[in-house]
Amino acid sequence: MLKIGPDGRLQRIEYRGKYLRVSRSGGIALRAQTKAAGINFTANSAHGLRASTRVAKGTQVAFQNGRFVLRGRYGEGPTKLNLSKSGVSVSTKTEIGTVNWFKPRYSSAKIGGIHVRGKNAIYLHLLVGVLSLLAYIAIAVVQATVVILQALYWLTLQGGLQVQRLWATRHQATIEATEARWLSELSIKDADWLKTGIEWILLDLGQGKPWSAEAAAANTPSAELALYLADSRLPQPLDLELMLGCLAERYEALAGETACLELFLDLDSAAVAAGGRNQLQERLLAAYAGCCGIDVERSDSSSHH
Repeated sequence: MLKIGPDGRLQRIEYRGKYLRVSRSGGIALRAQTKAAGINFTANSAHGLRASTRVAKGTQVAFQNGRFVLRGRYGEGPTKLNLSKSGVSVSTKTEIGTVNWFKPRYSSAKIGGIHVRGKNAIYLHLLVGVLSLLAYIAIAVVQATVVILQALYWLTLQGGLQVQRLWATRHQATIEATEARWLSELSIKDADWLKTGIEWILLDLGQGKPWSAEAAAANTPSAELALYLADSRLPQPLDLELMLGCLAERYEALAGETACLELFLDLDSAAVAAGGRNQLQERLLAAYAGCCGIDVERSDSSSHH
């Protein structure tokens, strides 16, 4: 009694036998069909005798109880052009039935296997259309929200990276400006002054001994260097590494490569003799070696002989 369509949905409630058909809308009818000379003949106890044939693709003509019938259906897809004796119409197939745009009374809808036609079918189509539209709007809102959140995340990430780049650029500019200023101020110092300053930074400050700009009145290399470091906007120990590099560069220019290497080895040995190099002294020695082009591994091995 239940007719299920190929999509698994209930299409109608009926019984269809070879000669008997029972349905909710059509009632009980006896029916017989045969074909001769290309013409289909159908006898139905409810609708009488009908003879029909196809004259062209999609076009059928028939006589129903002596009344001429013309049917035509053309087009691909859900929307088709319909032809009949009463004129032309356009219909669109939907998930629940068919909407006839020119003749709404011929529209149909099917809910739970029950057919509805005419205005009631139009109302059902409108209801389903509104519900479908709301569902599409909800999906679009969710998708738009996801896209917006992704865009905000990307913008936040890019903004963070841009801030980091700007900070790195400004930080590098500060380092370069400080280095240029210190090299300019150290260019008037002699080799002994520079050597004393190098020893003070690596052996005193490198060991963690405190220093203060207030000792500037002593008029010593350490006092002047303390003032340079006090004016620096660089964090520790970067300021110490940069200052030691500037001192080493100027000392090498005045005393020569051999004297620069000998001083490096002496400083290394003095740091080891004082209890071993700490992490800060390792960084300071690396800064010294980098500015003077010294191979740290070779010089380290040499310092233990």
